[in-house]
Amino acid sequence: MMRRARFPALLCLGFMLAACNGDDVIAESETAGTDSDSETGTTTNTTNTTNTTQTTQTTQTTTPTTTVSSESDTDVSATDTDPTATDPTATDTDPTTTTTTTGPECVENSDCDEGEMCTEGACVPLEDNLCTRLGEMDGINALHTDFVGKVLNDQKINGYFLNDDVDGANLIGCLDEQIGEAAGCPGVTYTCLDMLTAHTGMGISTQDFGDLAVDYSLALDDHQAGLAPNLTDADKTGIIDILASMAPDIVEDATDDATVYQRVGRKPAILGLIGKPGEVDSFVDNVANDVEINGFFGNSDFDRLNTCLTRQVSSIDGPILYGQEVDSPGDGIDIGVALDNQCMSMCDSHAGMIDDMDMPVTVVDFAALAGDLVTAMTTAGVTDEDQAAILGVLGPMCTDIVSDPLNCPGIPTQPIEVSNEGIGAAIPDNGYNGSIGSMSCTALEVMDPGDEFTIVNNVTLELGVDHTWIGDTTVKVVAPDDTVLTVLSRPGFAEGADDGGGCCGDSSNLESATPISFRDGFATDAEDMGEGANLDSNGVVCKDGMNLCEYSPNPGAGPGVTFGSEFLGKSVIGTWQVCIGDSVGGDTGTLQTAKLTFDVSAPIGCP
Repeated sequence: MMRRARFPALLCLGFMLAACNGDDVIAESETAGTDSDSETGTTTNTTNTTNTTQTTQTTQTTTPTTTVSSESDTDVSATDTDPTATDPTATDTDPTTTTTTTGPECVENSDCDEGEMCTEGACVPLEDNLCTRLGEMDGINALHTDFVGKVLNDQKINGYFLNDDVDGANLIGCLDEQIGEAAGCPGVTYTCLDMLTAHTGMGISTQDFGDLAVDYSLALDDHQAGLAPNLTDADKTGIIDILASMAPDIVEDATDDATVYQRVGRKPAILGLIGKPGEVDSFVDNVANDVEINGFFGNSDFDRLNTCLTRQVSSIDGPILYGQEVDSPGDGIDIGVALDNQCMSMCDSHAGMIDDMDMPVTVVDFAALAGDLVTAMTTAGVTDEDQAAILGVLGPMCTDIVSDPLNCPGIPTQPIEVSNEGIGAAIPDNGYNGSIGSMSCTALEVMDPGDEFTIVNNVTLELGVDHTWIGDTTVKVVAPDDTVLTVLSRPGFAEGADDGGGCCGDSSNLESATPISFRDGFATDAEDMGEGANLDSNGVVCKDGMNLCEYSPNPGAGPGVTFGSEFLGKSVIGTWQVCIGDSVGGDTGTLQTAKLTFDVSAPIGCP
């Protein structure tokens, strides 16, 4: 296997090596070898059939030179003419001396007779050696074309070859040189990369190499039965021995377990793991029977789906390159894809996808898909370690598949914190009417952090307030684009409208020395603030080590739902506001501290 880029190259078949052209040579004719001296008029004629040289001196009367043609019927060396006589017939109409030459006798073996081979432009008797028994270079090329065809149709190892960065001409040519040189073919020298360099980093296992050798052995059998009937069994054994000697430089995974790809069972096992509808316990069959998500797959091309998902899982640490598919080399091999119809990116393949209820793919749907895959892997005997490795690679694809990518788990984030302390802003007593203008607000400016982590993923609000009777209070957060989330709306009071009217709510108190916090997912609902477990003996929320200081937002009748629903995906940069209002007279308060902590990520999801 020869590599041009990351993987061995074999894009297509049928690249037959042209026979090597010999160097042009001048063939000697029976009367060739004539030297002419135009100044003296002396001609020396040497024949190839005698060991003597005869010289005839001729007096020139009409031309200064003598022309001797290799095609002439006149044998100058045999003349009886007086060497001093003038022979006007010895002259030609061409005033110069010329020697007629021919090109090489042969260019390729087919130019020669049966039993001959073309070597350095001449036909010579055919030697009986391994090269000739293989059919010389043409036969060796046919052998390797057949071998490569077998490899492409061998699901155990064709994953190394069915990628669009494969160079078929280079691979077959290198194999031809390698075996041609080893077989003693005249003029053939191996010029490609050495085996260690060519295969470093490919992760070829012992079983991969063994399967390759089996395919080569089968190709030798076919070659012997067809184009090379003189090839002996001993010849075949010798060639396989040559290949076997290369194993130390080719095999990197001697124990067949260095990668998930090898441990799971290579491409054949992954094909079965992915499966199709009706192939019981396969991933796709699990999905087809999952009523929560099978509505997305009603119009799927399951052959293509099987091929692309198999290639996707195999590409985790195996030889297959997802999205670099080629035409199928044979029945049942990587069907549904082609060089001009490769597997698509997750963004492209899921863009606008809806189910039979016209609903888009969500994180909940993605989680169901992952669950069906885990079930299939468990049934197939994939270890927990390898399952985790597979999910660890496929899991991040969630952001390119779902319509709510910021809800995907495991998104890398970093915090940005802004706060104001010692604010001391009085909360207008009985002033709240539902508007931001009727509340006491503090501005929190978030500057550009100078990197890509600017997208809001989650928000935590920490608030320090001194106030009696929390049932009068309403808290809101306002984003730079004026989106409003009501975090707390008069706990203990079921207000009919967000207008500050009505009475009275929970009578507990807040102290700024023990701030309260709000975040999506906190266990206690903000509407339950002030219940007994929240309070110290003086009725103060979250004081003296009481554990109910964290609350999930409850907007009551106010705008918004959660931090995530209102702010997820927004830019963090700009001026945020934290505001608090008071309804009903008689109980007053002061806003003392406010802190917003944003979990921000880089932009994610599809463009």
